Amino acid sequence: MRRAAWVMSIPAVLAFALFGWYPMLMAFVVAFQHYTIIGAPRWVGFQNFRLLLHDGTALIALRNSAYFACLTLVLTFWIPIIVAILLMEVSERARRWMMILWFIPVPGIASTVIWKYFYDPNYGLLASLWNRLHLPHFLWLDSTHWAMFLIVLPGLIMYGPGLVYISTLQAVPQDLYEAAELDGASFLRKVFSITLPTLRPIITIMLLISVITNVQVFTQPYIMTSGGPVYATLTAVLYIFNQAFHHLNFGYADALAIALFVILIALVYIQRRIIREEG
Repeated sequence: MRRAAWVMSIPAVLAFALFGWYPMLMAFVVAFQHYTIIGAPRWVGFQNFRLLLHDGTALIALRNSAYFACLTLVLTFWIPIIVAILLMEVSERARRWMMILWFIPVPGIASTVIWKYFYDPNYGLLASLWNRLHLPHFLWLDSTHWAMFLIVLPGLIMYGPGLVYISTLQAVPQDLYEAAELDGASFLRKVFSITLPTLRPIITIMLLISVITNVQVFTQPYIMTSGGPVYATLTAVLYIFNQAFHHLNFGYADALAIALFVILIALVYIQRRIIREEG
C-alpha cells in the first residue's frame, strides 16, 4: 500500500516540481544574470540588486502596492465579517439562499473589465450619472489622486470569503447565545463576547492571506489603468511584469521578484509576532 501510494503520487510530485519548484529555483539563478530570450545568459553577480536600490520607479511600485493593500484592508476586509454576523441573525432559509449566491463564481477579470468601462469618462455609466447631476467634470481613472481608490472601490461589492466565517459561526453552540440572552445580553454584547472571539483565529488567517494577496495585486491595475496615470497605480508585480515581458529584462525582473518575496516574508513574520504577543 505504501509503494502504491508513492507510485500514485509521482505524477503530482513531478508536475509540482516542474511548474513549482523548478521555476522558483530558476528565478534565484536568473536574478544574478543578464538574461534575454534571444541571447545567451551572462552572469552579472549582484548588479541587478544594486540597480534595484537606485531604481526610483521600483520604490514607487512598492509604495503603491503597500497603499493598495492598506486601502483594501481598511475598506473591504471587514465587510464579509459583518455580513456573516448579520446572516446568522436571519432565518435558516434566507441564510441558505445567501450562501448559494456566495457560491456563484464571479470571474475576476471579467468583472474588472466591466468596472473599467463603468468608470469610462465618455460612455461609462458612472460618468453618465455624474453628468446628469450636472457635477463638475471628473477624471476618474485618469486622476493621479483618485485612481488607486477607484481600483479598490469594487471590492466593497465583490467582497471576499464570507462563507468561511459563516461556516465557523454555524459550529458555535447555540446554548452560548441562549444563555447570553437569558442574562439580558444585547446583540452587540453577544457579538463582542461570543462571535468575534470565535472568529478570531479565522480572522487572523484571512488577514495574513489578504496582506500577501493584496501586496501582489496585478489584475486590477493591469486591466484598468496599466499602471497609470503617471505611475499612480503601478504596483510591484505589474512593474515586474513590465520589466520581464515588455523590456525582456528577465534578470532584473527576477531580482525585483526576490526583493518582493523577502518583503512579504518579513511582513508575515512581523504580523505573526504581533498576533502571538497579543494572544
